[in-house]
Amino acid sequence: MPEVSGSQQPAMWSEAELPQTKPTAGAVTTDTVRKARLKLVNRNQLLLRTVDVDKLVEPDHLVRAIWELTEGLDLRSLIAEVGAVEGAAGRPAFDPRLLISLWVFAYSEGVSSAREVERRCAYHPAYQWLTGCEVINHHTLSDFRIQHQEALDALFTQLLSVLSSEGLITLQRVMHDGTKIKALASDKSFHREGTLRAHLEAAQERVRTMGDPRQEEPNRRMLRARERAAREKVARLEQALKEMEKIQVAP
Repeated sequence: MPEVSGSQQPAMWSEAELPQTKPTAGAVTTDTVRKARLKLVNRNQLLLRTVDVDKLVEPDHLVRAIWELTEGLDLRSLIAEVGAVEGAAGRPAFDPRLLISLWVFAYSEGVSSAREVERRCAYHPAYQWLTGCEVINHHTLSDFRIQHQEALDALFTQLLSVLSSEGLITLQRVMHDGTKIKALASDKSFHREGTLRAHLEAAQERVRTMGDPRQEEPNRRMLRARERAAREKVARLEQALKEMEKIQVAP
C-alpha cells in the first residue's frame, strides 16, 4: 500500500492493488439474479363500489337530451297496454319512456339489436345512466319494439329528425353507389322547410336500415362476428408492431 505523508495527495490504487472485500449479508452483487416485483393487473375480480349514476355522463350528453325530448311525449296509449297494475300481483313493467329512449339512443349509434342493447346496458355509461344501472333483458326490448313496430317507427323517425336538425346527431344516407352524404345542414339554414324535410328523410332512412325487429340476427352469429373482428384487430396490431420494429432497426 502506498504511503501518504504530510500534504501529499494519496496515490491512486492500481486495479491489482484494490482491496478485496467480502459482500455483507443481503448485499446485491453483479452475480445476484434480480427479479422485479411488479403489481399486475387483476381483471378476474368483482368489485363493490359506490356509483353516482347521474355523473356517469356529462351534463350536455346526448342521452340527457333524448330523455328530455321524450318527456313531452303522449304515451298514454302505450301505458294503457301495460299488464302490471297497482294492487295486483306481478313485477312492475318498465316505463315506455325508458324503452323508447334506449331504442332512440341505440338507433342514433346504428345499433338495432336488442341483444346488443342489453349487453351495453351492462357496461356503457350512457345506457347505464338511462336505466339507472339496471340491465334490461333483450326479450323485453324486442317485445316492446315488435308489439308497437308501426307506431315506434314513426316516433323514432320524428325524434331522430329533431335530434339531427338540432345538430345533436349526424345521420348519413348511403347512395346507390355506396357514397355517404351527411344529412346535417348548417345552423343558418336548418329551420327551412326543405332542410327539415331532408332531416326527416335521413331519419326515415336510418330507421329503415335498422331492419325488421322480428328478424334479429341470432346471438351466436353476432358473437362469432365480434370474436372474428377482435382477432383481426389483434393481427393488424401485431403486423404494425413488426413494421415499426423494422423501421427502428433500419439505419
